[in-house]
This record gives sequence, structure tokens and C-alpha cells, in this order.
Amino acid sequence: MLILRPIEERDLGDLHTLAERLDSMNLPSNEAFLQARIERSQRSFAQELSADEPGVYVFVMEDDELGHVIGTSMVLAKHGIPGHPCYWFEVSQEERQSSELDKRFVHTKLRLRSTEDGPSEIGGLILEPDYRNHPEKCGKALSIVRFAYMSMHPDRFEREVIAEMLSPFKASGGNVLWDAFGKRFTGLAYREADHLSAHNKQFIADLFPRDPVYATLFPEDVQATIGMPNETAKAAVRILEKVGFHYLNQVDPFDGGPYLGAARDAITSVRERRDFVLPGGCPDNDAEMKKPLALLSSETGRGFRATVVPIDESGSPLATKKCREALGVTAGDRVSVTPLP
Repeated sequence: MLILRPIEERDLGDLHTLAERLDSMNLPSNEAFLQARIERSQRSFAQELSADEPGVYVFVMEDDELGHVIGTSMVLAKHGIPGHPCYWFEVSQEERQSSELDKRFVHTKLRLRSTEDGPSEIGGLILEPDYRNHPEKCGKALSIVRFAYMSMHPDRFEREVIAEMLSPFKASGGNVLWDAFGKRFTGLAYREADHLSAHNKQFIADLFPRDPVYATLFPEDVQATIGMPNETAKAAVRILEKVGFHYLNQVDPFDGGPYLGAARDAITSVRERRDFVLPGGCPDNDAEMKKPLALLSSETGRGFRATVVPIDESGSPLATKKCREALGVTAGDRVSVTPLP
């Protein structure tokens, strides 16, 4: 059975293995960073943070038969705070034409923007390849669990939510936009800059140009990557679009990946979550995982737990005995049901 839950200290090794697949700013392949992130996540779920510490909520998906974490996702409660702003490129178009030459051009411009009062951010979604076609729709579950939790605790999150999608990368692990732009202004290789930004982004404000930059000056292959998601991120983009996210005309200042966004309470998976009281009877055998599917979650004595279940014709979740035991719930307990897109 696959269970979604908050990350624990015992998950460090599995998280490190997953991080090696992505090695991003939110989830770098750095054991000390990941250890600190686990500790921060545990304090976030327990509401033990100080007033100036934004919450970081890391979820994992565990195959309980193997005792092995096979996926993860996270929410940063606030991306951009005083002293630690978030940065992005605002993407705009400028039309220029000459009647004398009978020519018209539309130029894409990139302008660095920042804020110290930022939105909540979702990210860090990684799933082991062997589980990508699993009947329990693991990728969707890892994505939607974040919104189910937001719906249960809206006071912990901002009214706007963004997602930074990775852009295409070179075989060497570099990035063509960074090589054409960021590297020229910082003297740093892409990975070096990306890892540095996880701790301190001041060099962006100090060294990046403050005036708009015309992307027309870049080679065509570089222009083509601006605002385009990586091939491996396209499935995640489709899930987010189904629940209400849209392109914000903003891209990451490092790799040019698109930023998607939505109002928190307008996200389908936030808006459609509903409470349900478990009935007395339950099926003993595992239910066939066929559509429609939903995330069944609870915050009982075992803390936050969730799993994927089918929905019957009446709209009720088919919570088997095994499922109830995994979530630590019994008849009469209140659970949450969040449809999968």
C-alpha cells in the first residue's frame, strides 16, 4: 500500500537518493541541506516555528510493504520574505515596426523583479520511475496532497500559490539561458549559481542588469527555451493546469523555466476537498483502482496521513480495512476526500 505522510528523520537516505535525480534549488543533492530541511519540515507540521520562519512542508510517498520512500513533494509556505527576496524575470513583448521598410518585429523582453512579500510555492516533486504508471496515480497524488493540506490549514499559506517548472537542460547538466545570460553577469557556472542561491540570492540583485534585456539578442535556440518546461516536467504542468494553474508571464532567472500560478482558494483541489465521516462497514478486500480516484486523508492520532482510494457511485470513498489501519482511522472518524484530476 502507498501512504502519503510528512517526512521523518528516518527518510534521509531515501530523500537523498530522490534528490540526486533532480538536484534543484528546493531539493539539492546535499545531505546537510536535506537534514536541515527535514528538521524544518517537522517543526512546520508541529507548528513550532518562530514568527519569522516560513513553513516548509515536505511530503513523502512510502511503499509500506517495502518500507521505502518512492516519491516526495513540498510546499514553501512563503517564498520571499524580508532579507530574503524571491526573484524572477518578468516576460513582456514590445512591438516595433517601420512603414518605410515595411517591417514589423515583436521583441521579447526580460526584466528582473523581486519581492519580500511573496506567495506560497509548491515544488520538489520527484517520483521513482518504476511508479510512474502505477494504478494509484502516484504523480497526481504527490501533487494533490499539497493542496489537500492547504485546504485543511489555509491560515498557514498565502493567498497566491506559484510553481517553478524546470526548463530544458543540456546533456552536461548546464542550461543554455544561463550560459547566454546569467554566466556573463556572474562568472558562475549554472550548478554553482543554483546551489549558492539556495542559501543566499544577494548576488542576483548585485550583478544582474536592472534594465530590461531583449531576448532577441540571444541565439534562436536560447530564445526557444524561455518559458518552456523540461520534458520531464510536462506531466506536472498538465496536472497543475487541470486544477487551475496558468502561466504568469514570469520565468526563473537561472534557467528560464515558466512560473505557473493560481489563487489558493480557486485551486480545484483546494475548493473541492470535503469532509466525510467513515461509516461502520467497510470492504475487507482491496478495491480495484479505477476512476474516479480521490485522496483520502486524515489527521488522527498518527498525524497527517493520506492514500489513494476509488470513489463509488454514490460519491463515497471505498476505504478498506487495510486502508483504515494505514491511516489510523475507524468508523465515525472524520476524514477528508480530495478528487484526483
